[in-house]
Amino acid sequence: MTYTTSKKFLYMLIISISTLILLVSTVVAYNPSSGDTQQLNNLQTQLNLIISWNNQDLRNFFYQIKNLQQKFSNNPRLDYMLNHLKQDLYTKLYTQKTLAKIQSQATKQQFVEQFSPNISIDTDVVNSCTWRYNTLDDISFAYNFPTALTIATRYKETTCWYYLPIHPTYGSNWPFQIISKNYWTWPITEPIFIQSVIDFIEFSKAKHIQYKTRLWINLTYTWFERTWLINHGALYNWARITWNFESWYIALPNNPKYLYDWYWLEYSWVTRYWLIPKFIKILDRELQNKY
Repeated sequence: MTYTTSKKFLYMLIISISTLILLVSTVVAYNPSSGDTQQLNNLQTQLNLIISWNNQDLRNFFYQIKNLQQKFSNNPRLDYMLNHLKQDLYTKLYTQKTLAKIQSQATKQQFVEQFSPNISIDTDVVNSCTWRYNTLDDISFAYNFPTALTIATRYKETTCWYYLPIHPTYGSNWPFQIISKNYWTWPITEPIFIQSVIDFIEFSKAKHIQYKTRLWINLTYTWFERTWLINHGALYNWARITWNFESWYIALPNNPKYLYDWYWLEYSWVTRYWLIPKFIKILDRELQNKY
């Protein structure tokens, strides 16, 4: 479903619900009528038919309806309708996301156990980058991308602070420092932050497709391999591609520390995690339900 279709439906949704409030004055508490319940059921049915369990549509509709509810929170009837639609959408999204976590738990645990011994120093709660985890996890799931990689990249680029870094030449590059995404916006807002996460995932996937004839990168919400993470990180931070006997082609980062600091002894001297060890530690915290 296109963004235009989504926007048109939301416009129709507002009109449909707004007709319910024309003859009703604002009251402190709202008790829905049988007609309200029927109208709500009809709207939920329409949404289900349009979305059809598409994860991106589920998240996008949820987020847009959440914003609508905030705008109309002073109207009890409209707030009631939007709140129920929002909760219904998020229940569906959360149910599918939880199932994906359960199904991939054993694979993720094996990955952590295999590679975590190479990390040369532990992390603490302050350094774990837990801020806005649920938001990043929802988006990563909807766009089928590893949450730990989204967070690890955000940590690498801006240490997970909630701001827009300013580049002396390119202006504001957003929390993931993508030079092509220059919006010259200040300060950061929640819609800008959310868009920056989506932009990062779409930018990453476009890189993967661009180099698919030489590099195989198939990172998903539930599946990843260490070579894929190396290739991704190298491409994200500029790389040269070389032939490797074990991996066929592999991307070598121009700045190896971008990937490996605090991973293996030769990269243990720096002050904070970079991509690979941070990915492993975040994945470990996810498995321990630390978020």
